[in-house]
Amino acid sequence: MSLSHLLKFVYNNGTDEVIRRGKKIHAIGYVEFIESDELLGSVSFRVKDDNYSTYYKVHVQKYKDPRALALRCSCPYNLGDICRHEAAALLQLQDMVDKNLIGDNTVQYDQRHTVVKMKQIDLRTIRLLATPEVTEKAEIILRKTKASINTAKDERVEASLELEGEIFPLVIQRNEERNFDTSCKCTEEVHPLCLHKTILFLQAIGTKKRTSYSGSMATA
Repeated sequence: MSLSHLLKFVYNNGTDEVIRRGKKIHAIGYVEFIESDELLGSVSFRVKDDNYSTYYKVHVQKYKDPRALALRCSCPYNLGDICRHEAAALLQLQDMVDKNLIGDNTVQYDQRHTVVKMKQIDLRTIRLLATPEVTEKAEIILRKTKASINTAKDERVEASLELEGEIFPLVIQRNEERNFDTSCKCTEEVHPLCLHKTILFLQAIGTKKRTSYSGSMATA
């Protein structure tokens, strides 16, 4: 499979050190999407440095056109063609393009079946697919109520969530690609993860953490 023009730009213009640190910044979730302008083909990110608690703003212009792609970072370290923050921003942008979160705003999701592309349940991907605002709302709801797990076996979870007087049946199922097929009856169309699925995923993260903690205490 050939690399996209965004990834080619990273590998063709970044030094080994820039690429390594850009991947690190991206992997630990230090890249935050700010805004995009589809008319101009530009997008902006807020990127935290991997060594210092400093945030920099990265602007990507003409990201759809390999010949016109341009980058600008507010950091003072951009001595080469691209800095580590720009590399991390392009990696994040590629993730968003792959997940249809940017570019074609006509995409509509059917919550009865959406595929969540993550190999392990992780908060960073959930925030990306559901938006930070929805994730925060889900965390608040989880402090008061939780989904009822009906069955959990063979890498399939069936649950029901009662919210505002309505019951939402939920399904999370590992598929052959080791991603997650998900289902909910709600009518959310803008994002691949609705509030109800987000609650169940966050609940699964909390359960996993408690299980790991209990296991470590048992072996201590």
